[in-house]
Amino acid sequence: MLRISVLRFSVWLATMIAACGMALAAEATAQAEVPGTPCGPDMVVNTHDKCVKVGEFCSFSDGMILGTIGLDGRCVIPGTNIRLDLLR
Repeated sequence: MLRISVLRFSVWLATMIAACGMALAAEATAQAEVPGTPCGPDMVVNTHDKCVKVGEFCSFSDGMILGTIGLDGRCVIPGTNIRLDLLR
């Protein structure tokens, strides 16, 4: 009885490891879009590979709003051409 449970667990574990490996391999080989690439009307790819509207608010990881998305897909301080990724 115990031997069957160990075998069943081993098969399950090997299946999960293979599934995770395939998922990670697919993610690693996917080509990231270049920031600033158009992806819709008035939308660009940002530095996090997400399609966002130009002029949408952007922030640091703590959630504090610092600027807006520029045409190049980067966070900029409104009214300037200072890119916030250069300030980090």
